[in-house]
Amino acid sequence: MYTINDVSKLFSISPHTLRFYAQKGLFPNITRNEQNTRIFSDKDLEYVEMVIALRHTGMSIASIKKYINLCIQGNDTVKKRQIIIQSEFEKAEHKVIESLRQRDILKSKLSYYQKAIDIGEENITWSTNRNF
Repeated sequence: MYTINDVSKLFSISPHTLRFYAQKGLFPNITRNEQNTRIFSDKDLEYVEMVIALRHTGMSIASIKKYINLCIQGNDTVKKRQIIIQSEFEKAEHKVIESLRQRDILKSKLSYYQKAIDIGEENITWSTNRNF
C-alpha cells in the first residue's frame, strides 16, 4: 500500500495533482485509512500510470473519466475504448501535421532572413511568398 506522497515520488507528479485526479474520480478504487489518508494499491498504481499517460497525450479529464469507466465495466467495452483511443490518435495526428506546417513557415522565413542578411538588405519585413 502506498500513500499519496509515495505515489507522488514514484511517478514524479505532485500530490496536489494526484488529489485533483482522485477528486475527479480517475482512481476508482482508492480507499482511505483510519487517519483519512488516501491509500493506493498496486492496482491503483496502474490507474495512476494510465491517467498520467493519457494526460500526456492531451486527453481531457472528461475523456479519461469516460475511458476509465469503460475499463471498470470490463472486457465488453474494449471496442468502445479502442474508439476513444483512435479518436485521440487522430487528434494527435492533426496536431503533428499542424506543427509541421508551422515549422515549415518558420523555416522558410528563417531562410528569407538569412538571404536578406547575406545580401545586406536593410528594409526587411516579410516576403511576399505565401506558404500558408
